[in-house]
Amino acid sequence: MSKENIKIIQNILKQQNKYDLAIKLENSHYEDYLIDGWNGGIGEVNVSVHPNYFFELSSLDSDTRDFLLEIFNGLPHDYFRINSIKFSINTDAVIEDVGDNIYIFVDEAGDMDFSAKGSQHYMFNFLIKRRPFSLHEYISSYRYSLLERNLNPLNDRLDIERFHACEDNKYIKAELFNIISTFDANLVKVYSYILDKTKVTPNKRQEKDKFYIDNLSYAIKKLLDELNINKNFIIITDRLPIEKNKNKQVNALKKGIKEYLSSKNLRLRYDIFHHSSASSANLQIVDYISWAIFRKYEHNDSNYYKKIDKYLMKIDEATKDRTKVYYEK
Repeated sequence: MSKENIKIIQNILKQQNKYDLAIKLENSHYEDYLIDGWNGGIGEVNVSVHPNYFFELSSLDSDTRDFLLEIFNGLPHDYFRINSIKFSINTDAVIEDVGDNIYIFVDEAGDMDFSAKGSQHYMFNFLIKRRPFSLHEYISSYRYSLLERNLNPLNDRLDIERFHACEDNKYIKAELFNIISTFDANLVKVYSYILDKTKVTPNKRQEKDKFYIDNLSYAIKKLLDELNINKNFIIITDRLPIEKNKNKQVNALKKGIKEYLSSKNLRLRYDIFHHSSASSANLQIVDYISWAIFRKYEHNDSNYYKKIDKYLMKIDEATKDRTKVYYEK
C-alpha cells in the first residue's frame, strides 16, 4: 500500500497548491516503524525518494514537515501517532548519464500578416535547459492518466498525443502550468524576442522571408550573448510541415550562430534538429511558455504569464522604443 498511499498524499498536496512537493514525491515509497512503545506506540516514517530531490526534501522547513506528518497520521497505521519523518535515497531510481551540453528549444508565436487582420506581435521564444530534464516523467504520467480516463464510459473521450496550449482545454492547461511552475528557476531559463509588427518599417517587412531570417538570426545571436555561452549546444525546434519553412528556419539559425561564434572567436560544436513536439516534453513546455507570453502581450492577459515569469532571463522587445506606427491594429 506504500506507493498507493503516496498517490493519495500527492493528491492532497496538489489540492493544497503544494505542487512542488507533490512532484518531488513521484515514484517514492515509504516504510513506517515503531520508535517508542509507550502510550499506544509512536511511529516514524522513512520516505525513500529520487536522489535528485533528497537534499531538498531533507531540508524541509518545520511547518511543511508538520503538514506532511498530519497527512501520514490521516492514513491507516498501527500507532497512536506518527511524530517524525525522514527521507532516504532510493538507490533503485534510474539516474541519467548526462553530458555538459546546453539544450535550446525554440517556439514562435504570431503570424506574418502585416495588417489589422493579423496579430500585433511576432515573437521567438527560447527555452534553455540542461540534463537531467526533471518532471518529464511526471508530464508523461499525466498524459497517460488522461488517456485512461477514456476507459470510463461516462467521461468525454480525450485523444492526447501531446500537450498543446492552443488546443488543450482549460483544466488540462491549468494542470500543465501548475507542473511547469514547479521547475527549479536556477535550471530553467527563457529568452523572448518580441516585435510589435505595427512599428516595423515597410521596407523591413516587404520581403517576409528576409524579415523572418533577419529577426530569427538576430534573436539567436542575442540569446547566445545573454547566455555568454561556452558549452556545446543543441537546438531543437518543432517539426514544420513545409520543407521550405524548415530550410528557412535552419538557415536563419545557422546564420546567427556562425556570426556570433565568429565575433567571439569561439570554437563550439552545435547541431539543429526538427522533432515532432509529441516526442519532446521540452517542445511542449516551450509551447506553453510561449503561449503565456503571447497572451500577455497580445491580449493583456497575465494569468498564466505569472506562472512562468520567474524563468524569464530577458524579454527583449525589439520595437519598444519606436514611436511611429505604420498601420492600426
